[in-house]
Amino acid sequence: MKKTVLLSMLLMIIATAIAQDSTHVKKRPTFVLGGDGIYVRDSTWKIGGYIGVSVSQTALYQWGPGGNNNFAFLLNASLYANYKKGKIIWDNSLDAKWGMVANGLIRSKALAKSNLQKNIDVFAIKTSLGYEVSKSLYVSARLGFETQITPSYDYSLTDTKNGAFRRYTVSKFAAPAVLTLGPGLTYKPKDYFTLFFSPVEGKMTFVTKDSPGRDTTHINDTTFTDAYYSNVDETRFGLKRGSSFMGELGWELDLLFQKDIVKNVSWKSHLNVFGAYMNASYNTILPKYYADQDSVGAMNISENTKHIPVVKWENDLVFKVNKWLSATLSAKFVYQYNAQVPIDVRNNDTGKKGPDGITDKDKLGNTVKGFSKLQIFEQFGLGISVKF
Repeated sequence: MKKTVLLSMLLMIIATAIAQDSTHVKKRPTFVLGGDGIYVRDSTWKIGGYIGVSVSQTALYQWGPGGNNNFAFLLNASLYANYKKGKIIWDNSLDAKWGMVANGLIRSKALAKSNLQKNIDVFAIKTSLGYEVSKSLYVSARLGFETQITPSYDYSLTDTKNGAFRRYTVSKFAAPAVLTLGPGLTYKPKDYFTLFFSPVEGKMTFVTKDSPGRDTTHINDTTFTDAYYSNVDETRFGLKRGSSFMGELGWELDLLFQKDIVKNVSWKSHLNVFGAYMNASYNTILPKYYADQDSVGAMNISENTKHIPVVKWENDLVFKVNKWLSATLSAKFVYQYNAQVPIDVRNNDTGKKGPDGITDKDKLGNTVKGFSKLQIFEQFGLGISVKF
């Protein structure tokens, strides 16, 4: 009996020793947190980024000088996963921003529909594969995709009969969607700085097809047909009327800087410039601004204007207050010559909106709604964030 007990105990000790030894043999990957990202120990991957939500709010009650209650929030994510081994690099990034702003009360469904509006919506993925040919210089190929997550609406359109409120769709997921693909050179002297140049890149813009001719037929209640409210106007994004695809062949310059510039303050700056050599379906009919009359009229632009570069510059500053609390300042600048953007919808003579809410007049008295110019987005907020 004693021998049996001793033998059992000996077998248990041996089994425990084998199990402990096997744990040492089968090590699991360990993540190491650095000042500028997460490194996978004994690996070639570096992962990092920022995820946060920021809010701003104003409340007024019987406030003499006037004003409106407002509330805004922004969801922001900027993530990357970069691989480097020997002469090979593979950089991947995902950037997403989505925010809403409420101007006035939103305590009922009707008020929320008109007062709660989206102010930013970006979803972009990029991947770049390179092979080092000289110090910090890589022959590379890049693929990019950019769109938005939810629909955006124009709220200036108000039907006159019975004061009905309607909004029409300006853009939505995959309308537009921009796909870019091309070979080039990548200069990356530091982990926080990347410069990419492609001399020949393909750029494809997709927009779901609109109703024929942007149908403005009125139905019995004086509103437009449903297609007018739900379809996207392709000319806003540089496409010809009736087109759902615009193909361009051109050059691209892309610069990315992402670094902690001082303690607890990080700055991400992304500049992208694209110039077209050829454009198969370019919109050459654009509004023209008459400064003396503060009005806009249609004009035909020459074919060579398709070569004017599209410029996008995004900046994000993150100020860490403590482990979880942060303040963010975001600014984005866009210039695209062959795209339309909204202008003041008041009548130049009366200052009031007309039946369709789009009452700026051109030289011939026709209604117009947009012309090309610099687009700017800026937002500052305080919120909760995780930076790694």
